[in-house]
Formats: sequence, structure tokens, C-alpha cells
Amino acid sequence: MKSKFLIPVLAMIFATGMSFTTAELGKEQAVDYIRVDNQWMAIPEIDCGQVGPNNCRAKLQDGSVHPIYDIQNLSSLKKTTSTVPFPL
Repeated sequence: MKSKFLIPVLAMIFATGMSFTTAELGKEQAVDYIRVDNQWMAIPEIDCGQVGPNNCRAKLQDGSVHPIYDIQNLSSLKKTTSTVPFPL
């Protein structure tokens, strides 16, 4: 009688324990995009601050300044109130 009682209890304990061991596959890395020489370049997500009338821009180490896009689409410009480009 005892062994028939313990098998379902152990199965529930193991099932609960295994639910914490699954890997998360659905996480996407947050990225923005800039256009460099007519090609898309992924950059880390930039917090442009408060949405405003100006285009959010990134300044590369070579000194060039590029507008920042949310997705790889020329109509997805990020907007900000800042006029200063964000350094990368």
C-alpha cells in the first residue's frame, strides 16, 4: 500500500523540480540598427530618452553620425528630445 502511494507523490515532486530546469529559448537580445554604407548594422539597444521631434542618432568611434532605427526599415526612426548623438 505504501509503495503505491509514494510513486505518484514522487512523480509530482520530480515533475515540479524538472519544471525549473528548462532553458529559456524565447529571449531576444534587444538591438537597434544604423545604416553604414547602405548596409544595416546591429548595435546595442539605445535608450534615446523622452520621445520628441528629433531623430535619435549614434556617433561611431570614427566620428560619423548615423540615425538609429528600431527595426531594419527606413521608416522606423527612433525619436528623441535630445540633439546630441549617443556615443557607441
